[in-house]
Amino acid sequence: MKAKVWLSLDKPNFAEGEPVVGKVNVEAKEYVQGEEVRLEARVYENYVEQVWATVGNNRVRQNQHRKNTLFSRDVRVAGPTDFGGSTQSFPFSVGVPTYRPSRGGGTIEYSLKGVVAVKGRPDVTGETQVGFAPPGAFPSMMPPGFAPGYGPQPGYGPQPGYPQMNPGYGGPAPGYGMPQPAQVVTREVVKVRCKYCNTLMDMGSSACPNCGAHQ
Repeated sequence: MKAKVWLSLDKPNFAEGEPVVGKVNVEAKEYVQGEEVRLEARVYENYVEQVWATVGNNRVRQNQHRKNTLFSRDVRVAGPTDFGGSTQSFPFSVGVPTYRPSRGGGTIEYSLKGVVAVKGRPDVTGETQVGFAPPGAFPSMMPPGFAPGYGPQPGYGPQPGYPQMNPGYGGPAPGYGMPQPAQVVTREVVKVRCKYCNTLMDMGSSACPNCGAHQ
């Protein structure tokens, strides 16, 4: 079937708790009778687990990659639709909860898949991943005229022709001046993968925290 589906998101990263907004795009080079267009949102946890396995006559421990589904939601974005000759786009908005790994070395994967269900033929799909950041990572916009700090703002000082009221209160009192900006110290931690179990670990570590292998 000469058709493809891809997803376009409104921005590269979303804040935690913010709906994911974008479009499901469908392009077909031939006539395609679609039964529906839907969005499949999934959250997975990927991790490595040690299991016992039989190799020859010996029982050995091996690392196996696991993938657990933490969240699943399907959203219908369009009903029966005919495709062919031009690209059609369908907007969507879906809420996706955020998670933290429950296992050492685990990672969280946020996946979105656009699906066109085709009558009597295989579905046409396109998949992408979503990135999330904590709410504090997105600076808030401050209204015009409001500057950081607690000092007087432009336009509110004494006006010519008006006597100054309450002499002695013009300057800031000791201890109540402009607050000092907080210093933010950023430390970069370099991660490498274990040569045996592929778990992420600190670059300076001498042994893997997951399998204990010496690096």
